[in-house]
Amino acid sequence: MNEFLNKLNKITVVYYLFFMVYYLICHGSEMSFSKILTTLCIIPIIMVPYLVNKVFHYRMSETLKLIYYVFTYIALVLGSIVGLYHSTSWLDLVAHFLSGIVSCIGSLILLKEMKVLKKMKPSFLVIFLLSISLSIASLWEFFEFGSNKIFGGDPQFVEKTGVNDTMEDMLIAFLGSIFFTIIFTFKLTKNYNKTMKSLERII
Repeated sequence: MNEFLNKLNKITVVYYLFFMVYYLICHGSEMSFSKILTTLCIIPIIMVPYLVNKVFHYRMSETLKLIYYVFTYIALVLGSIVGLYHSTSWLDLVAHFLSGIVSCIGSLILLKEMKVLKKMKPSFLVIFLLSISLSIASLWEFFEFGSNKIFGGDPQFVEKTGVNDTMEDMLIAFLGSIFFTIIFTFKLTKNYNKTMKSLERII
């Protein structure tokens, strides 16, 4: 299974690069500067697992890599580059809901690497996961706002909706983290050892 996921992740990386080159060749002349930069972001996106390993000495599991690639494909490629956020309103909600789940997984990785995950009580773990997830959602909105001011493109739809889209995105991301936290905490309290072993295989 691990070998299959490894091959699938390699195919995904090749597809990412092919898509980037193809999209820039076919649409580059029509794209704004901010859209070109967004498309070029594919390069650092696919390098993240490698950089995390080199800089932080953390080797992502093949399962975790696949989760990461699927999430970035939905959020970056389909949403921002292809532009489905504009034509398919629910995709933005799905992306932010998933971002809440991914944030929780990232928080668990951090706790694991700090060797404190198994020492934390479930009640405090809930507070930690939700706090980190909400912080990441806020920081992402700050990043989008800053990008809009510097490069244009209005990714937050501020010109159209005011603060409605920003608050909606943060709320949906928070709901995603609540969803993940409830399920994870329930499994943790029901069978702690089994849940921890399953988690170890993923992160």
